[in-house]
Amino acid sequence: MIKDAQDYGALNVHMRAQRTELFTAGTYNLLASSTDFTNLRQMLADTRYNDIIGSEMVKKFPNLVEIDRRLTQHFVDQYNKYRKFIPKRSKSFIDVLSTKYFLNNFKTLLVALHGENRYEDTLDMMISLSEPENDEIDYLFKSSNIENLIERIRDEKLREVLEEALGEYRFLNLVYPLISAIDQFFYTNLCNAMMKLKRADKIKTKRLFGIQIGIQNIEIILRAKTFDLSPGLVKKWLISTKFCSLKESFRNKLINTQKMEKAIELIRDETPFRDLGVRLISNIENEKPPLDNFDRFANQIIIHNVNSIFRGTSFNITIYPAFFILKEMEIRNLRSIILGKIHKRPTNEILDRIVLL
Repeated sequence: MIKDAQDYGALNVHMRAQRTELFTAGTYNLLASSTDFTNLRQMLADTRYNDIIGSEMVKKFPNLVEIDRRLTQHFVDQYNKYRKFIPKRSKSFIDVLSTKYFLNNFKTLLVALHGENRYEDTLDMMISLSEPENDEIDYLFKSSNIENLIERIRDEKLREVLEEALGEYRFLNLVYPLISAIDQFFYTNLCNAMMKLKRADKIKTKRLFGIQIGIQNIEIILRAKTFDLSPGLVKKWLISTKFCSLKESFRNKLINTQKMEKAIELIRDETPFRDLGVRLISNIENEKPPLDNFDRFANQIIIHNVNSIFRGTSFNITIYPAFFILKEMEIRNLRSIILGKIHKRPTNEILDRIVLL
């Protein structure tokens, strides 16, 4: 315990201090209730985000891509700022966790090449990372199509998993099999890194990321049902690891349950995610699409778990990713409010998209 306190003392202090600066429920209510976009700009001028997106927010027609890029860059800059407090014993784990941001850049290229975004806007959406990572993104940007993009990947293992998913991509004409392959690649590496951690580091990270993996697998299974995809195909897309909070036998049971409502009842009655199941059942009872607001419901469960890390002593590595999960959610909430005001959405509709921290 003394060794843990020595290793994580500085990190613990800094992450808790940053936690207190995140927007509260009251702040979100205030921002969402602003009378119009001009009023929202005035409110944000009194927050730390004025220095980040202020120059874009004052324009009559703000560049939403640039606002998004600045918010994301602020997140990564803060993430890297506090990496210096990571003790040597957990550095390799954080190194693997940090590959998520390069992979997110890569996903953006994939989606654009598939035609879901304008490819000429893609570089403006990129997060600036280390010089080698930025150089590789510049190199990958010159790809002529998705197949050529995969050929250019320097990481042999990542290239191999994407090559295996190409057949499904071509058959379905959906980018999702490739995105799923990237997620599997990331979580496999992350779980391998978690296995090398010791004591509380290993126990706490297993719980934190196990819940995330479990919810992501539930989403994969339920969304696949809306497309009536075969169970064999769905199983290939799942993040298969013993760190998942759902047993393999239950995942198979959920996949093989044909009716959406029955599958949701299983989630409600047989998993740690009862609240998620209850809310999805409520969608059906209110004649809404079953997966309406799924992301918000799922994220609220993750945030509840993350907040528990800040209670009591947190002399382990989870306090670092825990804070940045909260930070990422704050930025998502801010995006929702900005878009809501630009498109003149009602206050209640905007608040329905907010995940409370």
